[in-house]
Amino acid sequence: YFDLLRRKVSDISSRLPAGCYDPVVLDDMVDVYGIFYSLSGEGYDYPELTRYARYIRRELLSVPGVKRVSIAGTRDEVIDITLSADELARNGMLPAQIMAVLQSAGKPVNAGTFASGNDRLRMQVSEGVETVDDLRNLMVSTPAGKRVRLGDIAQIERTLAHPQRNGFFVNGKPSLAICVAMESDAIVPDVGKAVDARLAEVMKSVPAGMTTDKIFFQPDKVSDAISSFMLNLLESVIIVILVLVFTMGFRSGLIIGFGLVLTIAVSFPILLQCGTTLQRISLGAFIVAMGMLVDNAVVIMDGILVDKKRGLAPESYLYRIGRNTALPLLGATVIAAATFIGIYLSPDSAGEYAGDLFLVLCVSLLASWVLALVQVPVCARAWLPDNDNKDVKENGTQVMNSPAHRFVRRTVAFLIGHRKVTIATALVVLGVSMWGMTRVKNLFFPDFDYKQFIVECYFPPQSSPDAVSRELHDMGRLISGNPEIERVAISMGAAPARYCLVRPMSSGGDCYGELIVDCKDYKTVVKEIPGIRRELREKYPDAYIRIRKYNFSISSTHTVEVEFAGPDPAVLKRLSAQAEQIMRECRYVDPYSVQNNWNPAAKTLVADFDQIDALRAGITRGDVANALLAATDGMPVGIMTDADKTMVVNLLMRNADGSEISDLSNIPVWSMPNMHLDPDEAKNALLSGNGSKIADKALRSIPLSSVAHDVRLEWEENIVRRLNGRRVIEAECDPNPDIDDATPAKVVSEIKDRIESITLPEGYTMRWVGEGEMQADAINNLMKFMPLTIFLILGILLLLFNSWRKVFLILVCFPFVFCGIAAALLLTDSPFTFMAIIGMMGLIGMMVKNAIVLVDEINRLGTEEGMHPYHAVIEATVSRVRPVLMASLTTIVGMIPLVADPMYGSMAITIMGGLTAGTAITLILLPLFYTAVMRIRKPSATTHTNTEKK
Repeated sequence: YFDLLRRKVSDISSRLPAGCYDPVVLDDMVDVYGIFYSLSGEGYDYPELTRYARYIRRELLSVPGVKRVSIAGTRDEVIDITLSADELARNGMLPAQIMAVLQSAGKPVNAGTFASGNDRLRMQVSEGVETVDDLRNLMVSTPAGKRVRLGDIAQIERTLAHPQRNGFFVNGKPSLAICVAMESDAIVPDVGKAVDARLAEVMKSVPAGMTTDKIFFQPDKVSDAISSFMLNLLESVIIVILVLVFTMGFRSGLIIGFGLVLTIAVSFPILLQCGTTLQRISLGAFIVAMGMLVDNAVVIMDGILVDKKRGLAPESYLYRIGRNTALPLLGATVIAAATFIGIYLSPDSAGEYAGDLFLVLCVSLLASWVLALVQVPVCARAWLPDNDNKDVKENGTQVMNSPAHRFVRRTVAFLIGHRKVTIATALVVLGVSMWGMTRVKNLFFPDFDYKQFIVECYFPPQSSPDAVSRELHDMGRLISGNPEIERVAISMGAAPARYCLVRPMSSGGDCYGELIVDCKDYKTVVKEIPGIRRELREKYPDAYIRIRKYNFSISSTHTVEVEFAGPDPAVLKRLSAQAEQIMRECRYVDPYSVQNNWNPAAKTLVADFDQIDALRAGITRGDVANALLAATDGMPVGIMTDADKTMVVNLLMRNADGSEISDLSNIPVWSMPNMHLDPDEAKNALLSGNGSKIADKALRSIPLSSVAHDVRLEWEENIVRRLNGRRVIEAECDPNPDIDDATPAKVVSEIKDRIESITLPEGYTMRWVGEGEMQADAINNLMKFMPLTIFLILGILLLLFNSWRKVFLILVCFPFVFCGIAAALLLTDSPFTFMAIIGMMGLIGMMVKNAIVLVDEINRLGTEEGMHPYHAVIEATVSRVRPVLMASLTTIVGMIPLVADPMYGSMAITIMGGLTAGTAITLILLPLFYTAVMRIRKPSATTHTNTEKK
């Protein structure tokens, strides 16, 4: 892609106006610099810090797994040659002469080769200019033929570029940012340890007083996340095993628990071959799958226990249930995994981030199916006691005749007898739940639980970099005074690097700065942000201040954005202003956050160039621009190298006392008009001291007012943004953080109708962007693969049952899971996030899996055992109470460790609530729907008696 982009940019660059810089394609923007150090040193200046930062970079690049090391926050050195108009006039000099001398002194030269015997030796001329003293000693010829030393007519010094436009400071001290990007296949914690160890060795070689600090260290975060999730995984395994032990007996629970541990152990090497890494998503997927991983084993174990109680021989009770349910369980397992295939195939960033869910679930669930058919019977044969209950009749009804079984049998029979009322009631509850889903908070992605947050500061356009620096340092001192704050790092101009995948990024600029603030933990971050936000906004009213946590919604500057596109900037601003006013009137919007992404019109000083007077004086527009540049920022006239550093040589025009020229009309402008000599001939004449040859053609300096009659103030658009060649402007805002139920989705729902009712002139368009666009893209990408999921589900169900009616009654139960989802999310005040959507899709597989087991048992009782369909429905429900309850219960309790996780919490609550309702649906509604769809009625007493006799 980058090669194609580079070719296209190269093709179009020839059509750019003359004087434009060649475009550069930055192909390393996708790199994430997950290791981010600061280098500080009390009493050391920037050149010294830079020299040792480069030394550190060189050493870290040798560490295996390190791809690139970037240094940010440096301050370039420059060489300023300051000229005085009075001094030049006194010597009759022209700036062009000085420029010619500088360019000639630093110009590369070819001295050829010298024949010496059989050898040809390359000839060189020693560097003419290597130091500042060499510049001072350069001789310049005046038009009168005199030769003067450059240092006698100009002040020359090597200094730091001013003003400082980029900088990095830690706790108020000048620092450099050393950012390390790792290879894509690197094991992050291992590379982190290696980099840390190498850096510790390198720091022994740097001068005393220089120190490094970790600003952001992804290996630690990965290690902490893995440790936390491994603990959660262990807790989940223990919880599931304890539930199994207490509900199915010690030995049975131990057999299933052993199979669970074995499933996880077998899955890891397979996942390694699939390219899956050990991270939050893969470990979280194991916890999500925890309950499902024991479903197959529970069904097999329950069948073994029932057949054992019936008095069957070991060769029968160990394998009969496996032979009967192997294919249905395989189909159910494939369906459970297939419901996550959409997130794996999704091409967007959310799919890339959460795609490992499918791989983990697919591999682990298939492994659990194999082990359920092999490991459970083997362990049951070895660990369960022999059957010594010889007088148990081979009658499933008598075996499953506990009080719980009798209660389920009576309840199901009663509800089937009143199925119209029951189904009507269920539909009413479903309608109420669907209404309740509209009251649930809608959030695309929750914040990450990092102990760090970003304070973005946008100062008024055209603010002086020095003023921006002062304000940022004042903010840093103010925040550092908070005892809950551990460290404040300041970055001027832009972020030091993209050091985290979910880090908010800004386009930066001279009027931008940010503070990277560290607290002791995430809870402190949440607690301190409101106070810091309020304090900064009150004390710095001129700055636009936003506090942002680490979140996946990083591609948009604001969570709510509406974009207008069209040809006229004035019309676009008017449309944006209307949208901004609507946003301010919404009570869910933070009024402070409302703005558009075009800067206010900027002030510009325009010199009215008089072409006629200029031609008469031999002055061009370029001469005027060079004169203004020399009198302000400095005009680059050459380059001087120092080892591996390149320093720009600037020519500055100042007053005699060194101050800037304040009266722009008196800025001196020089040129060589009416010069009939060839430019190279004129240059050679100046260098050779034959100034008299061109003295009559050389113009004395003239003031700017002679060629520019006025320097006036104008306003212009500082930034004009385009998308696909069209001018676009975005009206932006954020939800009010002081209102609990204020979310981006809530804001959009409140303002959508009013904004979409704005009258658009012909040729103008409007569309919603921001977090809503990201969420829509992510959901659309999921929905794009939903037909594939549905095809797999329908295909497997048809292969299993060969009946559309049975397929329909299995799928028609799924919408009722919203009865549990809505209640769980509302009771816990949890948002419905993108991860919750994935969890809801996973519920499809869990529901279908339980339904397959039940419907297959109904078929088996009716066909193999000749039971009446009515009694087959009831007895199949009774026989599947324990497997269904255990499968759901283990999944629900296995989710408990994820409830407190910021990212997985909404998914866990969605699955727990949906599966709780899903269990009731499987055991209550599915039998009702089955009898209704298959038109099954309760048999008469005579029919029942005849059936029993048969």
